[in-house]
Order: sequence, then structure tokens, then C-alpha cells
Amino acid sequence: MNDIAFEFVQQLSAELSTGELKLPAFPDIAVRVKQALEGDDVSADKVAKVVGSDPVLTAKLLKVANSNFANRSGAQIKDLRTAIARLGYDLAYSTAVSIAVEQILHSKSVGDLREHLKVLWKHSVHVSAIAYVIAKNHSKVNPDEAMLAGLLHDIGKFYIFTRSEKHPELFADAEAMESLLSQWHTGIGHAILEAWDFSEDIANTANDHDDLERPHIGQPDVTDVVITANLCAYWDKLADDFDWPSVTAAQRLKLDHDAIQEILKASNEEIQSIMQALGN
Repeated sequence: MNDIAFEFVQQLSAELSTGELKLPAFPDIAVRVKQALEGDDVSADKVAKVVGSDPVLTAKLLKVANSNFANRSGAQIKDLRTAIARLGYDLAYSTAVSIAVEQILHSKSVGDLREHLKVLWKHSVHVSAIAYVIAKNHSKVNPDEAMLAGLLHDIGKFYIFTRSEKHPELFADAEAMESLLSQWHTGIGHAILEAWDFSEDIANTANDHDDLERPHIGQPDVTDVVITANLCAYWDKLADDFDWPSVTAAQRLKLDHDAIQEILKASNEEIQSIMQALGN
């Protein structure tokens, strides 16, 4: 690790250990949607009023509601209330979160990092789509929760990229940057999601999604689904003899190489539809 990377790591380590991580604020529209959904008198009308105050979120939510995976009837949905009723509150919130993360990509402050962030966002959307399919068909995990966890599992990498924008020398050493991301993004992601008041399960997924030997007692949980989905997103890069039996999450889901290959083949259309709906 070069001196610049070491200095950056020291700074991150100090912030994490003291609880003074310079966390980004959760975008206002996503906060307001979350508050509306948590109200005792929540209704599609009230959520629609909040969503309708943001034209970007309005357009995105209608796009998702009219996507192939969410709208099997093919009947065009043109009003927010119907869209929210069709999607359900959890999926509406996932859509709001996807807008919130995308705002990072389009921020002027990211500068030369935009292409790195686009690649990262595409991967996050891919994982969320696969997680949705696995949760729906092969577990008792709420598919919408799995989708949300997939979208946010690498949020720590977004943070490191945006923080390192002021240290362009880091990108001159690809190995040092990759090591930095690998070692630090999970703990930082967990801290961010806790600060943003996401559930413990979602925050734990950010923390544990790279742990292929993760111990867990009981039924497969959302972290198991995202660990498996994250690996599936790299399917074309995995060796044919990749040791799936060593992945405890896949074991709990009762999924081996052949089963996963069949899932990706049989659900490809649905996965692509979700990615198209949530992505740009």
C-alpha cells in the first residue's frame, strides 16, 4: 500500500473507531417517503402526494410500475396512486432509494469518478434483481427487502470513491485502490446504513455480503440471498469449478452450481426487466 492510500486508510480507521465518519446525508425525498410509509395512517394517496412533489421520483416510479416485471397485465399506468398500489409500499421505497443513490452519480462533485460509480451502480442494480428472484423463488425472505438490500450492499464503496475524489493519486495505483475498497467498504457501508436508519438486517447485509463462510443458524436470511446474488452477478467471471459447496449462504438456500445456472437462465428476462426499471 502506498503512502497516500495508507494515510487515507488511517483517516477512515480513525473516523470509524470514534464514530465520527463523515456520513453523507440521506436525500430528502427518500427520507420523506420513508416517513410517509412509517406513519400510522399510511395510504397510497398520502404516499402519492409525497412522491408527486419530486418529478424525478414520479417519473421513475411510473417507469417501474409499467415495467414488465411489475405490470404483467400490460395496461399502462399513468397516475401515482395506482402505481403505488400496484407496486406496494416496499417496492415504492426501493424505487425512492434507487433515485437517492443515482443522485450521487449525477452530482457535479464526483468529477472523474462518474464512470467508476456508473459501473458500481450497474453492479448494485444487477445484484438487487438477482436477489429479488432468488428471494421470491427459493427462500422465505421478502423479495422487496432483498431487492433493497441488493441495491445498498456496496454503499460503502460509493462512499470511499466519493471521499477519495480529493486523492486522485489513489487511482494511479489500481492494486492499492482495490485493496482499499475490499478491506473497508463493508464496515463503512454498515455505518452508513445504520446512520440512515435502515433495518439491522439491511445494515448487516452491507457488512457481511463478502463473507462466503458466514455462520448463520436457522432459515436463510436476506444476507444469504445477497451473498449468493452478488456471486451470481459475477457468473461469467467465475471459474467453472468455483467451489459453491464452500459458500455457506448457498448451502442454506440449497443452491449449487447447476441450480444457480438454471435460475439465471430461467429468470433472465425478469432480471433484465428489473435492471431496466431500476437503472437509468
